Amino acid sequence: MDSIAKINRKRKILDLLEARGTLSINELAEHLGISPITLRKDLADLERQRLIVRVWGGVSLSTQTTIQEPPFEDRSVENLEEKRAIAKVAVTLVKPNDVIALGGGTTTYEFAKLLGGIPNVQVVTNSVNIAYLLLRLGVRIAMPGGFSREGSYSLFGDKAEDFFKGIFIDKCFMGVDGIDTEGGLTTLNPSEASIYTSMINSAHTLIVLADHTKLGQKKLIPMSPIDKVDILITDELASKDILKKLEKKGVKIEIAPLESQLESYSHSDYKFK
Repeated sequence: MDSIAKINRKRKILDLLEARGTLSINELAEHLGISPITLRKDLADLERQRLIVRVWGGVSLSTQTTIQEPPFEDRSVENLEEKRAIAKVAVTLVKPNDVIALGGGTTTYEFAKLLGGIPNVQVVTNSVNIAYLLLRLGVRIAMPGGFSREGSYSLFGDKAEDFFKGIFIDKCFMGVDGIDTEGGLTTLNPSEASIYTSMINSAHTLIVLADHTKLGQKKLIPMSPIDKVDILITDELASKDILKKLEKKGVKIEIAPLESQLESYSHSDYKFK
């Protein structure tokens, strides 16, 4: 199993290639502050995973790495009832004066729509469209700088990661592409993995918002081990077997009833640490 340092180096390599295109071995080594020999070992691993390709003049992301995720607008209509149900449960966990972080994504976007009525809540996010929505709702926000990524409305990069490393967050609400007992939290986007890891590590409580299609899935890039997750909010179509496995790992499960049953939901019984 790779060390944390090696995993972080690989993420950084993918971030740099996505932001800057093709880079030579020497350029990558200089950016990372490592020797070309160490770098070549990391590149060999990434090439075996089909995340990068060797090209004339250096290294670039493989086509497979960059086209797997549909645009935000397409994803926003998938399982929309489940996402809205999850959002309505998630907002019951937000208290006045909380500092909360929101990762980008379609489920967290539905959640953000419900934050306008909570007094003195402060939101930190790397998502441009979530930030714009919250400003229109009168919610205080803070954002990092960073690079944009095609097909997404989120910012990423070194400055964005450093921003989240330097703050304290009461509760982090995170959407994922996959959640699994062995793989933990995973994403399709190499560029976003590092910033979300920084966001998660700065939070006192991590709350994952994931509809039933994300459970038991292990996607391209790891973001966090499962033992970092305090609460998973999912919908009533979630596999009972998968939920039991997650509970055995210490994850508190909240089931979001679909529209016909939402009126009966009041609040979570989770006791914050």
